[in-house]
Amino acid sequence: MIEIRPARPEEIPRQKEIWKRAFGDEDAYIDYFYDHQDVSQVLLLLEDGVIWTMSACLPATLTLPEGQSVPSAYLYALATHPDARKRGYGRFMVRYVDFYLKERGMACVTTVPAEPSLHRYFASTGYTECFALRKVELLSDMTGSPAPEDALVPAGPAEYDAIRERLLAGSLHISYGEGLIAYQQGISQMARANLYRLTAGGETGVAAAEYLDDETVLVKELVLPPKAMAGGAALLAAELPGRRYHIRTPAHWEGLPGSYLQPYGMVKWYDPALEKEWLDQRRAYLGLGFD
Repeated sequence: MIEIRPARPEEIPRQKEIWKRAFGDEDAYIDYFYDHQDVSQVLLLLEDGVIWTMSACLPATLTLPEGQSVPSAYLYALATHPDARKRGYGRFMVRYVDFYLKERGMACVTTVPAEPSLHRYFASTGYTECFALRKVELLSDMTGSPAPEDALVPAGPAEYDAIRERLLAGSLHISYGEGLIAYQQGISQMARANLYRLTAGGETGVAAAEYLDDETVLVKELVLPPKAMAGGAALLAAELPGRRYHIRTPAHWEGLPGSYLQPYGMVKWYDPALEKEWLDQRRAYLGLGFD
């Protein structure tokens, strides 16, 4: 018999096993999730009492250009144990998530597929492309030097959230709130970086960064007015020494020279009016993604 229900604390070890087998993440990263998120936000699929598939539904808000906020969720860590692959459990879970979130009044659900090929998988379950980003890859000698008057300092979640929302006002975007931004801060700090407030060219913005390895820095989002982005990149390179920098910025803004558009997040609409209005949207901003 198949059962899907919220997870229980005593089932965390099995969830960690599935997560590890599916994604290969380090134990510290997986432990951090369970130390900082409510386990009841994780749904489990069991067959005859054995847990085979899991998925988290993290609360996030969709903010419309007019400033209206509607409830949504972020589908995260959808995974099936390797011993139960090709039984259809993933699709079963995705369909149940739709029922679960509709019952709770969500307007939509978003996700960031773990790899490019999974965009096709999620499209086959009713998701559409919505959240692109601009990405640029720079070597250290391409970042330049920051201006003497420019500055970068660590930012707390409340400050980061306030600046981010001010700069993204007037666009269709995902708002995370202090809780999930604090979660990202912990991930960044585990990866030897942080959340930052930047002032460049008289403009203020924010950035979230992580080291991928000793020489590579991923700036998961740089939210800074376009004219100041080059100065922001120089500040980040000065703070975070490395050889390579992968920098993501909102798709609906002009990016750094050499940047290109890349599909990123997907959405499934539950609100027919919003679906009708935004079905063709491809440059909304999701940002962090916890990928």
